[in-house]
Amino acid sequence: MPTVAIASEFLDAFARVPRAQQKKVREFTEKFKVDPKSSAINYEKIHAKDPKVRTVRIDQKYRAIVLHPDKGDVYILAWVDNHDEAMAWAEKRTFEVNPITGALQIISATEVQQVVQKKGNGREPGLLDKFDDELLLSFGVPAVLFPAVRAVQKPDQLLALAKHLPAEAAEAMIWLADGYPPEEVREAVAARPTTEVDTDDLAAALDHPDSRRRFVTIRSDHELTLILDAPLEKWRIFLHPNQERLVTKNFSGSARVTGGAGTGKTVVAMHRAKHLAKTVCRASDERVLFTTFTANLAQNVAQNLLQLCGEERDRIDVAHLHSWAVRFMKTQGIDFEVATAEELDQFWEQAALMAEELDFDIAFLRQEWDQVVQGSGIETLADYLKVSRLGRGRTLSRPQRGRVWKVFEHFTQTLNERGKREWLSVIHETRRYLEAKTPSLPYRAVVVDEAQDFHPEEWRLIRAILPPGSNDLFLVGDAHQRIYGSKVILRNCGINIQGRSSRLRINYRTTEQIRAWAMAMLQGVEIDDLDGAHEEEQGYTSLLSGPKPEVRHFADRSDELEFLDKTIKELLKERCPEDICLVARTNRMVREDYQPVLKDLDVPHTLLDRGREGPGVRLATMHRVKGLEFPAMILAGVNSGVMPLRVPSVESDPMAKAEHEARERSLLFVAATRARDKLLVTSWGKPSPFLPK
Repeated sequence: MPTVAIASEFLDAFARVPRAQQKKVREFTEKFKVDPKSSAINYEKIHAKDPKVRTVRIDQKYRAIVLHPDKGDVYILAWVDNHDEAMAWAEKRTFEVNPITGALQIISATEVQQVVQKKGNGREPGLLDKFDDELLLSFGVPAVLFPAVRAVQKPDQLLALAKHLPAEAAEAMIWLADGYPPEEVREAVAARPTTEVDTDDLAAALDHPDSRRRFVTIRSDHELTLILDAPLEKWRIFLHPNQERLVTKNFSGSARVTGGAGTGKTVVAMHRAKHLAKTVCRASDERVLFTTFTANLAQNVAQNLLQLCGEERDRIDVAHLHSWAVRFMKTQGIDFEVATAEELDQFWEQAALMAEELDFDIAFLRQEWDQVVQGSGIETLADYLKVSRLGRGRTLSRPQRGRVWKVFEHFTQTLNERGKREWLSVIHETRRYLEAKTPSLPYRAVVVDEAQDFHPEEWRLIRAILPPGSNDLFLVGDAHQRIYGSKVILRNCGINIQGRSSRLRINYRTTEQIRAWAMAMLQGVEIDDLDGAHEEEQGYTSLLSGPKPEVRHFADRSDELEFLDKTIKELLKERCPEDICLVARTNRMVREDYQPVLKDLDVPHTLLDRGREGPGVRLATMHRVKGLEFPAMILAGVNSGVMPLRVPSVESDPMAKAEHEARERSLLFVAATRARDKLLVTSWGKPSPFLPK
């Protein structure tokens, strides 16, 4: 049977075809998949650089561009457009198998030459001059592009060139230009063929990991339907070789994947869940648990898995951990009533008064309870007197620990008398139940997203859900984005990841300009690897380029709102409303300060709240947009006292204040890195100290 593949660029072009014509393109594509040799398909040679390129008529107006070699049974749909535009696209491109790497590449030397400036008088050396042609070729740079690559003299030129290079070559050139040794770069990006490369064997080339980043071989009608139904959701189809390796690798135990914002950690986690559901769930009742920290993220993942998976979706349970614990305990006849935030505030104040403990403020006591007692699984005074409090910033003598413990006893007594639980108590009791009763659970694997936000007690529950074994736990996270939890050492929670850790380094979502601006917000924040060690940030980069983030400050609120009014009007001239998201630090700011702007403009909009979505510009808090992305992001009201949010209860505790400010920096980082193309940050009065001066 002929091999039929579709290029990533074809999906981009298909998405831009007017809806009225998409039906015809779709019908042609479906027929093409069934039989590309059909006599009804009239392949026409055109005046192009590549003799393998053909054009195919879809109707009087539209043409498809097909790679159709004279020999072999490989057919590749590469592009679709109006007749003249399709011809112009095809005339500039060649499709070549790299003679060293074996990957199939789409090359447009004409477009590359238009991007790169000439060296001029030659006095300024090129960034990559010290690397010979053989090395460039070994990293996937097509020989025809050597002059353009060597003409690059500045990092911003290389970034502009990157989108016109094969992705694997762009990654390697950026890292080489940054000073990484070729051996280290090769380890990170190069996928080598195991046999000698046959540049005429397109079938073998399509199976290369780097080819699979830009071509998908269609194996069923159902697969084609899913692809054409959502042509721009490429995360379902194309994976970086490093991502693909992590998805399919057989691990001898728990594995951890870290990576900065936009590196595809959640995508890897979802593909991993799909892979495990197909490979380790052998019995009909065996399942994979996919859990994450918040209900909103769990809901997003559940919806995305419906698009990603086939029948294996029925073998994946998706739930944020708190919901899972409550649901499981209900099946065991145990129900919980969780205290509200207001009730907890009241209970802590009562506990301090009942214990007559006025030397330690409530903020310190709550931090001590959360981080030391619950973080270490302490249940008795004897254990509390012995536990290490390293990192708390304030030492406590044994008598002081005894007095503090009395507050904790009064707090837990009040909770029990009211029949209430705090969430960590729910997690703790569920974990203890699992350890004591050892009920039979259906899970063969657990996939954990947003690992940086989980509390040690939550990790102990995850460990109790599934005992150690091959491919048991697959954890993805990024300490840059820790906006809920505190630092954790996984090995102290019974989770051993030694020798099974990986890091993703390429940001596929945001431009390099946005990435660099957001990273600057984390200056002074120590980034860990989720297991007690420092995380190496080098190599985290984006291959995308765009305008620098715009930061605007105004004397008062009315000036900021007037500017936002004008800006949103301008954005709507070039973008659909759903591409724009306006966020603020708090719900009150979203509803009272910025929603009225859109109402006055009579612009359709929707609040991203509890999963409800409608048409129009998106409005949300910074917390709510975690896990989402938008072409244009507006961060409004980034003022002093708002970012970081003033929390009086942490002011008297230096450790608590430092941790709060670190989480606030991470929150600003998270919000900024939701932007794909454009980022606008506004403030009024006194701007946030986090913003550049």
